Amino acid sequence: MDTVYLLRGTEMKRDENTLVVVSEDKKKRRLPVEALRHVVVPGAVRLNSDVAAFLGKHGVRVSFLDYYGNFSGSLEPARHHHSGAVHLAQARAILNDKTRLSMATRILEAGARHMLRNLKYYAYRGNAALEAPIRQLEQHLGRARADSIEGLMGQEGNFRQAYYAAWGLINPALTLRKRTRRPPTDRINALISFGNGLIYSACGQAIAQTHLDPTLSFVHAPTQARNSLALDLAEIFKPLLTDRMIFTLVNKGMLDDGGFEEQEGVCLLSRKGREQVLNEFRDRLDNARVAADIGWRKVLLKEAFAIEAHLLELHEYQPFRIKA
Repeated sequence: MDTVYLLRGTEMKRDENTLVVVSEDKKKRRLPVEALRHVVVPGAVRLNSDVAAFLGKHGVRVSFLDYYGNFSGSLEPARHHHSGAVHLAQARAILNDKTRLSMATRILEAGARHMLRNLKYYAYRGNAALEAPIRQLEQHLGRARADSIEGLMGQEGNFRQAYYAAWGLINPALTLRKRTRRPPTDRINALISFGNGLIYSACGQAIAQTHLDPTLSFVHAPTQARNSLALDLAEIFKPLLTDRMIFTLVNKGMLDDGGFEEQEGVCLLSRKGREQVLNEFRDRLDNARVAADIGWRKVLLKEAFAIEAHLLELHEYQPFRIKA
């Protein structure tokens, strides 16, 4: 047990060296803190300063998702993985426009290729309607050139918009007319926001196990978020973890009307819906195998270490690319 996901209405208490989790229906779970590294809280929970200090002392990171499912912040334990050499190398890379652009290009290109591969998966299985948007995205990727981070982000935004527009060709229930975040305005937006918050927190946890500074990022402005490097890492893996999870949930009809709370202009996952999504996400992260001997958590950790090795000039960074 490395990561625990808690639902809205949960209370965290301390009982000596054990974390006690009390659910909304008063059921209790006792979690030995020595086996715990990360607590993800997608909703309002109750905890006091004693619990926060207790978790921080034992190196347990707590990630919070807001009301809309977006990552909102974290309680960070004291960092034990300090390295002056890595910090200086990371800062130099960020301050050098050419180096930063090179790293950002590699990260966003990997994410774009994973988006394209998601569409090809369904095209190869007989969905001829996807052939036109796939050609469009391949041409876009082939022409992509930018001399600034802003230009690169603009190209990525256009690519992602065309990618989302093709979702409805996979299944009309996946139709996404416009990406909306705060608040999500429909079911697919609600699923994307919640899923992206989960993968962002998982990437942050992987980075916390390296010597990297989580506030120094390549794609996103270092001032954009406290853990902006996790936003970078998530760009590679959102298509593989968040998007594929959404395709499965929708195509298999795993979420019914009870999975959402809908009002005019606002759509959020209900407690039941969050629990269903959490179970699917946790199963993928912990049990799905990318290869015979490696799961997604290890892939995220290896990716973070690959960036660190590149900064130290030990290995050239090549972003993760799915092979199957």
